[in-house]
Amino acid sequence: MMTVTACAVCGGSDLVPFTESERSRDSLHHAQALCRGCRLLIAQPRASAEDMAHYYREAYYRDHWPNAEEIFQENTESYRRYELPHLRELWRDWAPAAGARALEVGCGYAAMLPLLQQLGYQASGCDPSADAVRYATSRGLQVVQGGVPGAPLSPPYDLTLCQHVIEHVEDPRGFVQGLAALTRPGGLVAIVTEDAWTAQWALERTLSRLRGRTPLFHTSRDHTYVFSASHLDRLLREAGCEQVRTRTFSYVPHESPHWKLYKGTLRTIDRLTGHGDFLMAVGRLRH
Repeated sequence: MMTVTACAVCGGSDLVPFTESERSRDSLHHAQALCRGCRLLIAQPRASAEDMAHYYREAYYRDHWPNAEEIFQENTESYRRYELPHLRELWRDWAPAAGARALEVGCGYAAMLPLLQQLGYQASGCDPSADAVRYATSRGLQVVQGGVPGAPLSPPYDLTLCQHVIEHVEDPRGFVQGLAALTRPGGLVAIVTEDAWTAQWALERTLSRLRGRTPLFHTSRDHTYVFSASHLDRLLREAGCEQVRTRTFSYVPHESPHWKLYKGTLRTIDRLTGHGDFLMAVGRLRH
């Protein structure tokens, strides 16, 4: 484990303890710090770069998401219902033309690629996991093993997309710049990740502090960072995007009436405050 001394987004050094959970063999991190300068959540201490690379290459899908077919079908349904409509709304007047080349970085089992193909795009992907790539290629999808940088890709792309990836990387600024470098001038870079400030986790953190306890690390403990919209906007503009649009959204699962009332109230607060379970940003690169 290593100690982080500076924020990866704003460069500030005022990092204060935020959450903590028990250490676990099957998780990378166990605690978070808050950057007081920009409010980025940072795994602190953080797993080493070598441990992170090995984890995503060898263990991530094998240990946490082994049922490839089930995950593929679940993701297909979710992406069709949530992520893809939101993305299309954000890029509504920048939409890639039919036949455009689309790349998904960190595509996992690649459930998004057939949906992009249905829009008329030439869709391909990459992922560091050999297990994920093996499954995706067994479905006839064009996916290669590797990350950004490093994967054997053929840029430029009209659309470069990453979903639930940026929160895992060691260097988010370098990662977003890598996405932009794969994208043609005037093309789109799209990012989907977790939202840092949902009402449910804010409430539970407040209750923990009132009891004199350190709040639990509620996000997945393989997430190195948790972002807000301002962070994604900043990173995309620094990478060369002249226009950036962001939004938040939440899945609406099947729930008991009692749980639905509780979660529904919190989701209403999220909508009023501009938050949700997930965060999305689309940037358009300068021509």
